[in-house]
Amino acid sequence: MEKISGHTEEKKVNKGNVSDTLYNRVRNEILKMIVERQLSTNELLPSEGEIAKKCGVSKMTSKLALNSLAEEHIIYRIPRKGSFLAAADLNKIRSMIDVNSVSGCSAVNSDYLALIIPKLDSYCGNIVKVILKAAANYNYHVIIKYSDGISEKEEQILSEITKVSEIKGVILFPGDNNTCGIELLNYKVRNYPIVIIDRVYKEIEFDSICHDNYQGAKAAVSHLIQKGHSKIGFISKSISNVTSREERYQGYMTGMMEANMHIRKESVRTNDNMVFIDALKDYLVNNEGLTAVFCADDYIAVYIYYAATELGKKIPEDLSIIGFTDNEILNYIPLKMTTVRQPVEELGNLAVEVLLDKIADSNTPPRTIRIKTEIVERDSVTEV
Repeated sequence: MEKISGHTEEKKVNKGNVSDTLYNRVRNEILKMIVERQLSTNELLPSEGEIAKKCGVSKMTSKLALNSLAEEHIIYRIPRKGSFLAAADLNKIRSMIDVNSVSGCSAVNSDYLALIIPKLDSYCGNIVKVILKAAANYNYHVIIKYSDGISEKEEQILSEITKVSEIKGVILFPGDNNTCGIELLNYKVRNYPIVIIDRVYKEIEFDSICHDNYQGAKAAVSHLIQKGHSKIGFISKSISNVTSREERYQGYMTGMMEANMHIRKESVRTNDNMVFIDALKDYLVNNEGLTAVFCADDYIAVYIYYAATELGKKIPEDLSIIGFTDNEILNYIPLKMTTVRQPVEELGNLAVEVLLDKIADSNTPPRTIRIKTEIVERDSVTEV
């Protein structure tokens, strides 16, 4: 997992110079385990996974704890074999145990994470469910905040979170404005643990977990082309400063160009009017030759379905439609809509794991993890 610089207030404990960070608490539990089990030199210790499960932490955290002990020559590690007790004196190990540390792995952590989301639609709601469950597995509580997609409110929430010492890190699902604000810059400067989901910031690098929007859009276009479509339109709200929409637009363009399909300027619309029935009816009237439309989100797919039916068009006989996200809004139209599904299970689990790793070790560089999307074929696309 990648690490963002994390900002934690480290309290010094009485034994040695061990900081009261999460991985040092796990390290302390391993020392206790060695003493309590009276392990002998060269005896095998539990694996990273076993320690992580017992202590309710990520594998990265248990790995950091074991590496710390290896650096102190308390244990030694053999790749693909495991960790073994070195020729260490149990009395020395006993003296290293911090008696003031949180005792018992089941109580290693009971702190809080913050989750900021722009709204509570079905997509965000499913992400919340996954994150709550994943955080609970590591003995973390989650405080949920809503920004309503408003940049100023998002900034205010980010500012307030840093003043609550019990909150150890943040998972942020930004609103549509994909420009990095002042508070996010402050997070970066202060190395406060934060993971961005469903977005990537261009101007400054954070750890980001997002779906592969480019791959999903390109796959959607390829799906339509395989069905015989060549005159394929693209509709989105404004793509400016919203990387997820930009990537879907780029995926559409690449899919069309690689298949040597002609792209008419009039067939590509990327503005915020594309959620109004009248604007979509005008689009269809001005693009009478289109046989298919790829929509950057399911809401637009639903709206253009109704716009088309008001114009007397049959779906999919006269116009094939494919959406993006697999939002529950698709359940409220008479036709089952083909779409690009964004799996949320992996997104939420990775967000929690990466954030906890950041809290444990803030020094590794950030990265972007992209999760593959998948076509869900239903009834709104037909062959031509």
